[in-house]
Amino acid sequence: MKTIEKNRGFNQPIIWNGDLKDDCTAKWSGLMLRAEWMDEDYWWWCVYDMLDNENQIDSSNEYNERFICGEKAREKAEEVAKNYLKNELVNKLKRTKENIDFDKLISDLKLIGISPMQTILTLIKDFEFEHRDAKNKVFDSPVWEGLREQSEMLTQAFLDAGAEEADQVEYYEDGHVSSITFDLTKDDAKKEKLTFWKRIKSKFK
Repeated sequence: MKTIEKNRGFNQPIIWNGDLKDDCTAKWSGLMLRAEWMDEDYWWWCVYDMLDNENQIDSSNEYNERFICGEKAREKAEEVAKNYLKNELVNKLKRTKENIDFDKLISDLKLIGISPMQTILTLIKDFEFEHRDAKNKVFDSPVWEGLREQSEMLTQAFLDAGAEEADQVEYYEDGHVSSITFDLTKDDAKKEKLTFWKRIKSKFK
């Protein structure tokens, strides 16, 4: 089977040209994304690989749902394009017999627009990383500098907010909340039995 060598460039953003309210196109990393308002009052979108004989990757024709908003149609086309390039990159690395530079992979995935969580899942699913190792690899990557601190701050804020309504709270030696427990089976005649999210979501408003 002949392998097609594709020279992708991930450095440029996706820019849509044309009438965003009617018919628009974006050319990005060897792909072409299209979105068009149809007479039947819905949006059609499609993604092509221009480096592979204009092969159609995916389109709204393959989905039961209708896209009635141009922004949502473009977002879906971009999501498909990004995942296509992610899978292409991952498959290319898995075929190689050389040692994989995971730092470069993480950097390329970020350029494509893949989130840290998606990158962690990719390391686990496609390269058999343990969850802790995958998380540390992404969090310690230079291209995601500061991500670990942001994650820890968000987690602590979440725990602190949840502690006010929790049934059981455990603390670190420095006084910070380390874990919270909600008893969702406990009867409360005065209040509706609340789910975990209902009990703390007001803390983040």
